[in-house]
Amino acid sequence: MATVVRVAVAVTGSTTTGDGDFRKCRRRGRRAVAMASAAGGRTTERRRGSGPWFGGKTRGAGNPRGEVFRDAKGRVVRFGESDELDAIAALQTDGFYEPVMGARSALTAVDGPLRAYFESDVASTLKKKYAYAKLGRFAPLVMEDENSGRLIGVIEVSVQRDSEVMRAMGTIEGLMVTDEYAYLSCMCVESTRRRSGIATTLIRAGESIAKEWGFNLTMLHVYENNRGAMEAYERNGFATLDRPWRTPVDVIKNQQKILMAKRI
Repeated sequence: MATVVRVAVAVTGSTTTGDGDFRKCRRRGRRAVAMASAAGGRTTERRRGSGPWFGGKTRGAGNPRGEVFRDAKGRVVRFGESDELDAIAALQTDGFYEPVMGARSALTAVDGPLRAYFESDVASTLKKKYAYAKLGRFAPLVMEDENSGRLIGVIEVSVQRDSEVMRAMGTIEGLMVTDEYAYLSCMCVESTRRRSGIATTLIRAGESIAKEWGFNLTMLHVYENNRGAMEAYERNGFATLDRPWRTPVDVIKNQQKILMAKRI
């Protein structure tokens, strides 16, 4: 018996979750937007046999529609609106920009313009990705402070196709490798609000969107030396699936990226 799945040619970009390779998020995002523009947002239908895991989406969910998830403390995660993209980019910049002299170093004179450029690039890429949210293939999810309305957390959910990830997925017993997978990325929490359960709530919200899109498996990347993020993902049910080849930048920085997965 075959399952019909609508696969959008417009693919959104992926990135590393936690403190991972955020530059890859921006680079893949720009490349994916170019692919989507060239394809004119076309969709194609593909048939494949039914199995324990399936791709595609049950219905479009990319258009902002308010609340996505509410945790036990009453904290709400919702779709980010188009007029909040600059604020999302600012929060991601706070979480991912590394000073020239290193992550634990003070800012230097050159960090000002470099950080401004970084934030501008993040915002530009985010806006391009957001243009395809209506296809139900990209969703920036946010949490705001209940008193001030300031954004304090964000996570991106997207539908991805990557040969390296698909190859790793083929090692999961009983898993049918298909065209696409749900990917969580770009998650960050305002520094003053960390270790309060917000990351777990953002992850749960991302999983709820992945389920709505028709997936029962989510993937993410994180660097192995980010023990705080690794432990958070493990507490939330993610398991290490693969240790991808290191890029030249990874070798220079002596870091190892980890691919993690979770059935939902």
